[in-house]
Amino acid sequence: MNLTISQILKAVEGTAATPLRDSLGLGNISTDSRQLGKNDVFFALGGPNFDGHDFIDAAISKGARHFVVSNPAKFPKNSKTEVNLIVVPDVLKAYGNLAAFFRGQFHVPAVAITGSSGKTTVKELAAQALSSRFSVLKNHGTENNLVGVPKTILQLESSHEMMVLEMGTNQPGEISRLSSIISPQAAVLTLIGPSHLEKLKDIEGVRKEKMGVVANVERGGTLFVNGEDARLVDVQSGSHRVVRVGLTKDGNDYFADNIWCHETGTSFQLNGKEVFETSLIGRHNIINSLLAIAVALTFGAPMEDIRRSLKEFKPVSGRLNLKNIEDVIFIDDSYNSNPVSFRAALETLKSFKTRGKKGVVFGDMLELGSQAEAFHREAGSLLSQLMFDFVIATGPLANFAAQEALKNGVNSSSVYMASDSAEAGKICRGLVAAGDMVLVKGSRAMKMEKVFEYFKMEAV
Repeated sequence: MNLTISQILKAVEGTAATPLRDSLGLGNISTDSRQLGKNDVFFALGGPNFDGHDFIDAAISKGARHFVVSNPAKFPKNSKTEVNLIVVPDVLKAYGNLAAFFRGQFHVPAVAITGSSGKTTVKELAAQALSSRFSVLKNHGTENNLVGVPKTILQLESSHEMMVLEMGTNQPGEISRLSSIISPQAAVLTLIGPSHLEKLKDIEGVRKEKMGVVANVERGGTLFVNGEDARLVDVQSGSHRVVRVGLTKDGNDYFADNIWCHETGTSFQLNGKEVFETSLIGRHNIINSLLAIAVALTFGAPMEDIRRSLKEFKPVSGRLNLKNIEDVIFIDDSYNSNPVSFRAALETLKSFKTRGKKGVVFGDMLELGSQAEAFHREAGSLLSQLMFDFVIATGPLANFAAQEALKNGVNSSSVYMASDSAEAGKICRGLVAAGDMVLVKGSRAMKMEKVFEYFKMEAV
């Protein structure tokens, strides 16, 4: 990393608590004491369940020699002669400031992606398509928060030619802060829906938070927008080009028609011409694909390379993956859940033609604040309209959905309530047979993937 300790001090707006020693050398930068090595820089982050200052001794023993802290009283006094110690009011803010400074050393175009769902899929699709022409840096997994985004940016090297970064949020101001660190040349808005309502309060709060990216997109840059989302139809900018994608020609720069969804994926025509195939399923994933195609074309990736990358793309784990276990087809959408993605998953299951039964195993949708019960009851009403052969509700909030489904006429013999995902797996195992199709859906904390573990255990 081409930085000096003096540059770090200036970037983090800190105070040197020891004389700065350039002779110590400068290794990597980390917030994880377990991953430190010789001459590394340790940012002692704090959180609700941990305090990085408690791991300073361990960091020193691993060879770290540069420290950014907010509580110097916790630093061992007999070690101050051996290290560079920088004190800041807020370590997390300092970490982001350093990433922003470091990003400024590179003239690398960046695409910042946000929305209530689809962020990771669009990021992976766009990065894979752009990789046909550029050396691309992207977030690993879902490292999309105030720690993960700076961590990714601090991995920039002179060989990188583009960045594709997703941004998540659960509180007001986070998207604005993340996008200011990224300084993007383009932004993608995937969808506005009810998510993280405990702190964002309502849909308008979500929209306002996601739109925080726009002010930080470089003047003359591009906004890629889901033209099917009613909450994004009025997105305009006098400083940016706005590109819309959708399932109809009207008002969209890129659209899909002749759509065919099947058990191995989806095919469609782009603007009535180019045929694309993907292993992704669900109409919402056509929108995700269109957003990625629009990004890749705008930045100069060849059409044939984009087509090939979309065809070869492997769905992100836990996001509408098809799994065949004992000839039962599972739709694994267990990574996360909110009202919008729940509806999309149900509609995807409904669209398939199967010779057997169709069932839904689902867990609580979390972080919906005071509206949690209402959204789960709304989900139950939707379940009653779509009429699946069986429903297994997992968790106290999911039970509200089950109650609403029963209230709306679903036969009680087809509705089951489970206390946890293991019990849900056991119930499901007793209901299905070869030829059936089952959607497994839930927020991460519900651990709905355990449904599959139960099946694998039984199948041995």
